[in-house]
Amino acid sequence: MKLIYKYSILALTAMLSFQSCSIEPELTDVYDERVAWSGEANVELSLNKFYPLIGQSYYSAHVNQDAYADLLKKNTPNDEVNLLILGSSTITPGANPLDNWPWGYTWIRHCNEFLDGLKTKGAGLPTEFYQRAEGEVLFFRAYVYFELAKRYGASVILYDGLNDGVGRPLSKPDEVWDFIAADLDKAAAQLPATVPAAKRGKITKGAALGLKARAMLYAKRWKASSDAVTALQALNLYELYADYKALFNQRRSEGAENKESILEFGFLAPNFTYSFDYFFGPPLDGGYAQISPTENLVKEYQMADGTDFTWNNPVHAANPYQGREPRFYASILYNGAPWKGRILETVVGSKEGYAVGGGTTSTGYYMRKFFDERLTDLGRGELTFYFMRYAEVLLIQAEAMAEQGQLSAGLEALNKVRRRAGFTRDLTATNTGQLLSLIRRERMVELAFEGHRFWDLRRWGLAPSVLNGTHATGVKITKAANGNLTYELVDADNGRSRVYPEKYNRFPIPIAELQRNPNIEQFNEWK
Repeated sequence: MKLIYKYSILALTAMLSFQSCSIEPELTDVYDERVAWSGEANVELSLNKFYPLIGQSYYSAHVNQDAYADLLKKNTPNDEVNLLILGSSTITPGANPLDNWPWGYTWIRHCNEFLDGLKTKGAGLPTEFYQRAEGEVLFFRAYVYFELAKRYGASVILYDGLNDGVGRPLSKPDEVWDFIAADLDKAAAQLPATVPAAKRGKITKGAALGLKARAMLYAKRWKASSDAVTALQALNLYELYADYKALFNQRRSEGAENKESILEFGFLAPNFTYSFDYFFGPPLDGGYAQISPTENLVKEYQMADGTDFTWNNPVHAANPYQGREPRFYASILYNGAPWKGRILETVVGSKEGYAVGGGTTSTGYYMRKFFDERLTDLGRGELTFYFMRYAEVLLIQAEAMAEQGQLSAGLEALNKVRRRAGFTRDLTATNTGQLLSLIRRERMVELAFEGHRFWDLRRWGLAPSVLNGTHATGVKITKAANGNLTYELVDADNGRSRVYPEKYNRFPIPIAELQRNPNIEQFNEWK
């Protein structure tokens, strides 16, 4: 009884993320399973409790994950991210800031309890509603298993029903990927292709197909991934939004049509807002400036004509922030950038200038992407979080086709993303390795700060070479009395080398699980 009551309270909170808040549940002072499954309204409340899984904290978690890679640098030296990446702390079976094992199995239990209740007590529900409800929760279960698989090499425990309390052995990776694919296939078959505007943000067929494409990329099942993209495209519902900058400045209250969004989480004041700008914004905004983009990322933004930026080019070095591609200006706040009615100044000695120690930028840059330039109260953000957007799907397609040796198809998908970015000259490649290199760079730039980079480097097998024994770079700008600027590339890690041993490619099973379950043992590399 307590469990159902708890679910109802969580659901009432979660439903605030939707515009369709007209659901009228049956109210009573005694909750039992007959009430929970008595009609569509009550079941809908239970469904809504799962939706915080896809973005309740806006982009905070994704930005923090990118700080473990080479895109972003935490500005406070003793931040836990810096302690880990610089070797002051290490990942162990007892301590892992990126561990999600308890989180994952809590949500899997919730999913299986819902599915069991639907099966055993939901027979009276309309067939279409029953299938949609089942499809939504299968999507969420697949997503949770995918997040576990990312961390533990898909060597996790499968529960396809209620936990009987008996410890189970680890499943083989192929079994886990098969399970995720089957859940998403069934979800896609049962979910609607579209939902009414008032229910924007509900899981759809396209979301299930998109997540399958993403998951199968990690599984290295290239054809299954590209086939999922093909099925998504056959829906004829999605296309790239014309303006990359405007894409990330949409408030739910404005109701803009956006066909790039495959699955999103919308925020709406006063009941559902976030404080992202408060924690990550520049100091003169009233922000705490907890994080800054690195020069490692910034140099990858090409010139508007498609040529590479390089500090070795005297023209580029004299005016490094002129003539860059549009995504640079949409994503990065740099010295001289117009921002909230002022010109941002990141020169040494300015209030928002380069410094070491926290409270301002340690790289010479701030993020712009995800910030609301119109926002005055930084604790009341209302922009949209994209769980998945069509640009990512195209980059998945490009990679999956490249891995299958289909270069023309891979290039076409890649160049669609670049054309939206303003490039007029398409990229070319003569072999798979060359095309994959182009795709990896494009993912770094197009998906910057969206939480993909760290996991991409791991699945590509590049994390040890990119993140071990290396340094993040920043730009220290000094201003002379005559106004001339001097740009100096600096080590944003303050002379310390980053640490990423190869065994981090698969995280250790948490010690609490090993103590609880005698039927599993620790991975060999962690013994």
